[in-house]
Amino acid sequence: MEEVYPCSNDKECSVGSYCHSPQQSPPRCLNCRRRKKRCHRDAMCCPGNRCSNFICVPISESVLSPHISALDEHNKLSTKDQSWRKNGNPHTKHSLKGHEGDPCLRSSDCSEGYCCARHFWTKICKPVLRQGEVCTKQRKKGSHGLEIFQRCDCAKGLSCKVWKDATSSSKSRLHMCQKI
Repeated sequence: MEEVYPCSNDKECSVGSYCHSPQQSPPRCLNCRRRKKRCHRDAMCCPGNRCSNFICVPISESVLSPHISALDEHNKLSTKDQSWRKNGNPHTKHSLKGHEGDPCLRSSDCSEGYCCARHFWTKICKPVLRQGEVCTKQRKKGSHGLEIFQRCDCAKGLSCKVWKDATSSSKSRLHMCQKI
């Protein structure tokens, strides 16, 4: 039996619960809903999920799906702009490699120790990850395109593995760059 607390908004409920207000009875905190359960707003879904088309879905899967085609169009346009600018002045050799935050099209546009990764709707040079830094484990081939904030891969000699935290028994989903 879950404990019932009266509430006036979601913030008054503890993490993992939301404020449910039925027509007949007073509003109360209820446990959050797991993925694939029905919802009306993000707060109803458990942490790590959001409400999309009235169903709780994992945040990573839902972030970009409606925007992908618009994003592709935007990328095509910005690529044209950049090549026009590059060719516009014959004296500038493209030998200057980008540093952190500089726009790029591919990792070879960035200096040593950086990669070209998506940041919102553009791509910028970001630092390659070092030991102990959080990394993104690719579950499916081609899912990289769905992330708004891509991370670089781990530096040479490191691999992206689930972080086994000695202090907690919880099954951590956090991945970190660790020695191979």
